[in-house]
Parts: sequence; C-alpha cells; structure tokens
Amino acid sequence: MAHATDATRGTGRRAIGVRAGLNLARILEAARSLDPGALTMQGLANALGVDRKALNHHVSDRETLLGLVAMETFTEAFSAVDIAAHTRWQEACRCYARGFTDSVIAVGALADRIRLDDPYVTSVLEPTEAVVKKLVGAGFGDATAMRLLAMLTNICLAYARDTVLAARSGVTPRPLLLRKALEHRDPAEFEVLARIAALPVSTYDRAQLELSIDIFLFGAEAILTRAEGLD
Repeated sequence: MAHATDATRGTGRRAIGVRAGLNLARILEAARSLDPGALTMQGLANALGVDRKALNHHVSDRETLLGLVAMETFTEAFSAVDIAAHTRWQEACRCYARGFTDSVIAVGALADRIRLDDPYVTSVLEPTEAVVKKLVGAGFGDATAMRLLAMLTNICLAYARDTVLAARSGVTPRPLLLRKALEHRDPAEFEVLARIAALPVSTYDRAQLELSIDIFLFGAEAILTRAEGLD
C-alpha cells in the first residue's frame, strides 16, 4: 500500500514530496477527480503540477494508487452508515447490507480493488461493531456472528460488483450467456431454462439485493430458532 517516510529523517531536510507541498490526502483528492481507467502516475503528477518523482514519497506505483483511491471512496461512504441503537438485529443487518452495497457501488470501476483486509477498514469499524453487537445481543454466539457477518458482506460485495460491471458494459451478462448457451439446443430438452431466459427479469436490480438479504435473514433466524430449541 502507500508508503511514507519521515520527511526529515537523518538529514534535517524535507523530502521531495514534502517540498512539493504534497501529502497523501491531496494526492488521493486529485486522483479521485480523474478517470480511473486513464489514471497514471504521470497523469496524476501533471494534474498536481509536480514532478513524477515527487509522488514516490507517498505512493509507490499505479496499482497501489488505484487501490488507495478505491478504499478511500469506499470508506468515506461506508463510515457514514448509521445503525440506530433501537433497531432489531434483522433491520441492523439490512441497514448494514444496503450501506455496504451502496458504498461499493460508489467506488465504480475500481470496485474490484476493494480489499477488506486493507488498513483503511479500521475507519469503518463503527457500523461493523454495531451489527455484530446486535447479532450477539439477539443470541448468536460470537463465532456464528462472525460467520454471518462474513456471509452478508460477501453477498453484498458480489452483488455490488455485478451491478457495477453491468452498468459499465451496458449489458447484463447472465441472461445473455444463458440465451447464447441455449441458442443451438433443443428447447424441449431445456424447457424451464428456455422459459426463464425469455423472462424480462433482471438479476442486477435492487430487488435481487433485497431477495438476497431476505434469504440471509430467514437462514439466520432458522439458526437462532434451532439454537434456542436446544437450550
């Protein structure tokens, strides 16, 4: 990830990046204003009006820069998610899921560069703590709460990335792939798939996310009911 050094270590002189008046916040602000598909270290240096080498004090390469831009955008959006103290655990999960999904979608073309083990995640601990606290308070054990959080996060991340891909390409890949696969096959042999392929249903819309959250909640409720029955 991004690296920074002590600007005066051993010399008492400011490093190149510091002399240029740069810091990581300014670099990321400029990078986020540029098209991520065309973002380069040289292009960013030009936008900032500094020498390309001045960026190296803060960011080592383009891949690191794109990852930082993705995480900066994601954490800025997700840190604003507020799970009210009075909500039940089901609504807390739904609020978390919607907020997480919208935050990934806000990253846009760089959604694939979100890394949940990234140090930036420390800035979004509040909504995460809130939802696991609700789960534990509802009766789920710590280990189960952790597994449920991981499952819900993965559901939302997959949906958000699919949505971003569909928006960027202008097409919804799954129905197209299905129709193409059925093109030269006997419809009678794949009667249900052929019928489904003809439906005007998008699995990239918001209803798909809500269905996924509903199924997650129904499953979690079943686990909780089973655990209560064993007591």
